[in-house]
Amino acid sequence: MRSVPALIIGALFIAEMTVTFEASMVYAALPTLISEFGDPMRVGWLVTIHMLIAAASSPVVGRLGDIRGRKRLVLVLLALALVGSVLSAMSTSFAVVLVGRALQGLSAVVLPLSIGIVRESLPEEKVPMGIGLLTTALGAGAASGLVLGGVIVDNLDWHALFWASAIMLAISIAAIAAFVPDRPGTPTRRPIDWVEGLLPVPAIALMLYAIGATKQSGWLAPQVLGMFAVCAVLFAFWARRSLRAEEPFLDLRLFRDRNFAVVNLITVLLGMGTMQIVYVFSAYMQSPGWTAVGLGLTATVAGLAKLPSNFLSFFAGPFAGWLIQRMGNRATVSAGALLAASGWIAAMALPDVLGFVIAMLCVISFGTTILQAALPNIVVATVPQHRTSEAMGSMQVVRGIAAAVGAQIIAMLLASRTVLSPDGGAQFPAPSSYLMTMGVMAGLTFAGAACAMLLRARETKLAPA
Repeated sequence: MRSVPALIIGALFIAEMTVTFEASMVYAALPTLISEFGDPMRVGWLVTIHMLIAAASSPVVGRLGDIRGRKRLVLVLLALALVGSVLSAMSTSFAVVLVGRALQGLSAVVLPLSIGIVRESLPEEKVPMGIGLLTTALGAGAASGLVLGGVIVDNLDWHALFWASAIMLAISIAAIAAFVPDRPGTPTRRPIDWVEGLLPVPAIALMLYAIGATKQSGWLAPQVLGMFAVCAVLFAFWARRSLRAEEPFLDLRLFRDRNFAVVNLITVLLGMGTMQIVYVFSAYMQSPGWTAVGLGLTATVAGLAKLPSNFLSFFAGPFAGWLIQRMGNRATVSAGALLAASGWIAAMALPDVLGFVIAMLCVISFGTTILQAALPNIVVATVPQHRTSEAMGSMQVVRGIAAAVGAQIIAMLLASRTVLSPDGGAQFPAPSSYLMTMGVMAGLTFAGAACAMLLRARETKLAPA
């Protein structure tokens, strides 16, 4: 089949939008699902299970794509997610819906595989722009999940959300099958060590679960410390086995490359910082007027206020690819981080005018999207082609763990100083809490810009196969 870059990117774009839509659509339906199943904690697992499965499977499935062929793995993942969507759409049992969400979580690994497909299928000069376009699909899918998901839930039964996801997945499968070339992977010279390959799965899942448990139990609770101890043992055993292997399934030696290590360090800082934009500003815009901070908007209006920044960010991904080709990695990452940080500094003024808040969202989102496009481009230019999806999957795990830690940090910052509601029934963050939160977000983002100085200034060629 003749490879047409526009059709390849178009098919992958649809798939990325779809998997991000199904990840975010549940947020719009949370109140309805809580009414259906009667327990906020149980319903919360519909979000948690998706996150756990996505993070834990990313490096392993990404590596399998490198070995077996990326297109066929994408089709398998989308098919499993389609089964999960249909299961959830046809059932009223919470257990079945939970299984469906777990299967949907596997589709999140499509991004690392898609970046590998872009690298192996497109001319070298088109790779940065292609990766930038895929990055914009993530924002578009998240926005459609929140907005379209809300419309569906408000006008139809919640099952319609999963039917919509199933339809989108079917379209994605057809597009990938028709337009993405099927290229063989790079088989290993030795039999796969499945013990070494699968050890990270329970370790990553347990770490994310332990971080989530700190919200109720605290960081020093015995059960939380026990889970972290088990994680440390599993990671240590895996690292020892991987580093001793002649041809490891997941190669920790990739971190010996300066650019790859620095990119992951920046990912940690940004995952805890500027990538928390939706969390921070959703809370800020919905903060009641009597708290003397925020805008007092409804959840629907707050979601709509985010749309202009989502639209503007659509152009940030390709712009990042253009910048990398002309200015190099270091300058592009620095520019994106400094732009986002400037938005967070402006937010420290705690504006109470919607137009100003939308403008800050646009600035922060544009800078953050540049970073989300630039960092994968640096990884692609650094690692061997036959390790591309594995490396991207590992970075996705790092980002997921950092985001989970960042969410807990923000929760603690917002709870540091509170004001009591007029009826005495609830506590809300005080202005000083939001000021401190915005300052921490700016500081973490500035730290990412500083770390960008450790990157090699320019990669003229992609890493050899």
